[in-house]
Amino acid sequence: MGIPREREEITERKKSLAGLMSNIAEIGGANVERKIGKASVRDAIIGTGVAIDKMLALTSQTPAVAVQVVLPTPEERAAREATHDRLDEIVRLLRRDSSET
Repeated sequence: MGIPREREEITERKKSLAGLMSNIAEIGGANVERKIGKASVRDAIIGTGVAIDKMLALTSQTPAVAVQVVLPTPEERAAREATHDRLDEIVRLLRRDSSET
């Protein structure tokens, strides 16, 4: 058995495993949907995530990257606006001084 034949077997096995992982991901997703609000949903979510990651890896795709955006609190927003107002005042004073000279 030569290298090309082994490569073909590996490729076919990866396709088969990717199909299985895709099925598991679908079943897991349906399971999560049914179990929302129950204690075992955590396990269903973990299993679904693992199956999706494996399916993506076997099909040479990259998993989605989660981006977390932290919005400022009202207090932080007010502090930021106060800082901007102070900076705007400094700019106004600098412009006034430069126009007087």
